[in-house]
Amino acid sequence: MKPEEIIHFPEAPIHTVYLKFKGVMDMQDLYESIANFFLQKKFKLYEKQQRHRRPGPFGPEILHQFEATRKVEDYYEWVVTINIETFDMQDVEVVLKDGTKRKMTKGRIWVQLYGKVETDYEKLWEKSAFLAKLRSFYNKYVMRKRYEGVWWDELYYNIVLRLHAVIKERLKMTTEVFEHRHFSRTH
Repeated sequence: MKPEEIIHFPEAPIHTVYLKFKGVMDMQDLYESIANFFLQKKFKLYEKQQRHRRPGPFGPEILHQFEATRKVEDYYEWVVTINIETFDMQDVEVVLKDGTKRKMTKGRIWVQLYGKVETDYEKLWEKSAFLAKLRSFYNKYVMRKRYEGVWWDELYYNIVLRLHAVIKERLKMTTEVFEHRHFSRTH
């Protein structure tokens, strides 16, 4: 699809961000961190699906699908989708540095983050063919720079990549800092 054609559609998807991890993790802390992140950013978080497959020889496979939405303005909203899939999960008891014992989870996790900027989320401009063409004109000529630059960039860099960094931090991965933390906020 060409960039000129995407303006005629009511949504602009962002790049998908992936994360793989194998080791010991605190799943409850991970879920709470994701929920707190969206609460701080004024999103509404919904759990769309939870699938628990029968345990195989190494443990169960669990899929969690979350969707977070935020109505930024009257004309557009941000939608972020989080898929967390766990494999070979087993409960283990871990001794922390201070000597206390804590139950954690050992296994593999695969996280997929993606989102979209959705314009006309209330479908007000779809009541007639004239309004649909007017929306297309409005997106292409009036809102194009905001659509391509500001709205999309803010969602990708300030929400999705920041959430990616939060998840890496909670999993205690080697790259624990947000790479774009020194970007200027000119938008």
